[in-house]
Amino acid sequence: MTTSIHVTALDSVVNVNSLFTLAVFIGLAWNPYDPSNTLVDPNSRCAPTSKIAEDLIKFHVYSFSSFLFSSLVALAIKQAIKLSKSHTFNIHVTFRGSEFLEHVDVNKTLLRVGMVVSGAGSVAGCVFLMLALVNVVQIKVGTLACGSGHAFAAVVPLVILVPLALLIYVCVGLYAFTRFNGVYGTSNYYGPCGKHDIEKEAQKLAPCTYAAKYFRAPVSERCCTIMEKKLNNPSCLCAILQSHTVYNAGVRPEVAVTIPKRCNIAVRPVGHKCGAFPFV
Repeated sequence: MTTSIHVTALDSVVNVNSLFTLAVFIGLAWNPYDPSNTLVDPNSRCAPTSKIAEDLIKFHVYSFSSFLFSSLVALAIKQAIKLSKSHTFNIHVTFRGSEFLEHVDVNKTLLRVGMVVSGAGSVAGCVFLMLALVNVVQIKVGTLACGSGHAFAAVVPLVILVPLALLIYVCVGLYAFTRFNGVYGTSNYYGPCGKHDIEKEAQKLAPCTYAAKYFRAPVSERCCTIMEKKLNNPSCLCAILQSHTVYNAGVRPEVAVTIPKRCNIAVRPVGHKCGAFPFV
């Protein structure tokens, strides 16, 4: 569901940032001024200058700051999701043998902005870490300015592969944000009811509420008409029957799945399960 997808994504951001932050700490612990840390003759024209060493330290600090910023934003979003109490997003809970959707209220716009900001922090951290590594190479095997072949051999793949990976990361993220409506995300981006809000669709089944509570309750003609239309998409109907609105209305899913038969609807998805209960 949507909330679990976002939380998983945020967990991934924090985990990756942690690995990069560890790499930055190791880099900061390295002394660029130690003569034993370079393979270049100090008297050679390819010997690194003090500016390269200073840039190395600056880029490490910038990278650490970016990754820390990204992780803190991601953790803040996770806490906001966990602390929310009303009803916009979905979390699976099981009740009476059937899965229902309990909701967590999160401002979708702020959630997206927060995730973009967190992602931007990770991208900036990667860029600064790449620049720091370029300086590490120059300190180790010679500066790029002197045309060191070893330096170019190490730096060229770095400045090609890292930006390419970041470009793919950004493009995939933007694609996901433009194709995902932020309400009921599944593998088809929108969920069983497409772009329709499941809670609003559940409200349309209000005429069936009484009949969905008791096996022997009469089913109104209006309810049967609505149910017949909803049966065109059984998966959507099941999602509606498992929604928070329906659950709060006291609907019993084992009773609701019998309504199509009680309405004498000829074409119905017999055997299609809504949670633990199949249509009859």
